[in-house]
Amino acid sequence: MRPYSKDFEVQYYEINKYREATPISLLNYLEETAISHSDAVGYGMERLYNDGIGWVLNRWLVEISRYPMWNEKITVETWPSSFERFYANREFLVKDSGGNIIAKAASLWIFLNINSRRPIRIPIELGDVYGIHPVRTFDCTFGKLESADKYTHNRDFFIRKSDIDTNNHVNNAKYLDWMLEAIPDDIYHNYTLSTLEIQYKKELTYGTKVHSGCIDAGTDGHGIAFIHGISNDEGTECALGKTTWIKRSSQELQGITA
Repeated sequence: MRPYSKDFEVQYYEINKYREATPISLLNYLEETAISHSDAVGYGMERLYNDGIGWVLNRWLVEISRYPMWNEKITVETWPSSFERFYANREFLVKDSGGNIIAKAASLWIFLNINSRRPIRIPIELGDVYGIHPVRTFDCTFGKLESADKYTHNRDFFIRKSDIDTNNHVNNAKYLDWMLEAIPDDIYHNYTLSTLEIQYKKELTYGTKVHSGCIDAGTDGHGIAFIHGISNDEGTECALGKTTWIKRSSQELQGITA
């Protein structure tokens, strides 16, 4: 089975001050490719909505070797690696124009009844329609994400109308956006996000007050790690995360300040 692929060109509104695609843009590329794949096999959003069923994202694990640059053309490949009861694992590779892998990701999705918001068993025919390719992008994927009793860096937000997706809940990339807002300025501006993990625990809706907190978790062999938590105004955990950051090269930093 060949992976489904979709091409993108990095736009100006998707980049940061280093002229790289932002982590949020990268997640959007992945999600857009997954949606296009479902549409291509006849199970797009319109059909799922009419049938009263849908996919909800539960986990992300993303590793970035480098971010694509402004105007760079990339290809995202995706395939489902397993369907188990009401869970589906979907894998991703991001490649540059030379076919080099610049990022990879694993994701876990839950199949549910969109009216009751309860998981339901994935129909057998979906495996035939999508085609299962049991190759994983990571040997080990989703470990346990820890929360902190107290976060040292904190931000509060109110959910805006523009944060809401077609399911009338907050789009999954917004949670990463909130997590990054709590990262200390020195880390955000002088380091690059190399790995991220997110677990979505509770859906959020328009008007809710959101608290984003993070705490330095030391080094983990790859860089400086931070533990993240997203909660609502009642204190309920809605998402957990972990990010790892590596120092930018002096050439990168000088290029911005020159």
